[in-house]
Amino acid sequence: MNIKQRLLSLLILLTGSQLFAQQVVEPNYGLKSPETVEIIRVRITDSETLVDLSIQNLARDGYFCIDENTYIESPGGQKLKLQKVSGLPICPDTYKFKTVGEKVYFTLVFDNLPAGTEWFDIVEYCGDNCLTIFGINLDEKINTELNDAFSAMDRLDPAEAISIFEDLLPELQESGHALTGSIYINLVELFEANSRNSELIQLLSEFRSAVMPQKERYSEILSSMGY
Repeated sequence: MNIKQRLLSLLILLTGSQLFAQQVVEPNYGLKSPETVEIIRVRITDSETLVDLSIQNLARDGYFCIDENTYIESPGGQKLKLQKVSGLPICPDTYKFKTVGEKVYFTLVFDNLPAGTEWFDIVEYCGDNCLTIFGINLDEKINTELNDAFSAMDRLDPAEAISIFEDLLPELQESGHALTGSIYINLVELFEANSRNSELIQLLSEFRSAVMPQKERYSEILSSMGY
């Protein structure tokens, strides 16, 4: 390879590394619907926000589409309307799943998010079976800590998971982060499963007086758990 070729290769590498100002793989989130939708990746450029997702079919003769009235809603109140979608049709056209269990991958494209956005919601305003994902987290530090907590739960180390969640909670509470309610739910489940009743009672009392995004939805989850 001569000098010109090496310089060209380096330029391509540098350009490629700058295509995405931010990229988050499998970000944590708070609540979602439908249940089988999964977030694969969020990519942010200077002009666009791309959200790569998948959805799995669980119904015979199932179908899905994306309504044009789909938005990113950021904590500052800004709404970004869907610009285009790949992998699924825009309603009223529909994708008809071929089998139960089939998974389809698709990408939603919006305008770029404001700089410094830590989390956002995706909300599809439609008539039925609408796509909603609340609290998609872009903060890598928070994602790492949450992944560590979930890993501790997987290896049956509840004390470590509780410690991580408890350390995170004041930070998220103070900033009004959309994952605050999710932390409460996880701690309630852990306290209950490990018979830490006095801590559970205190946590539920704190939840009732706390302010957080989507509190009504998290309250309904606690109600379904018997609290």
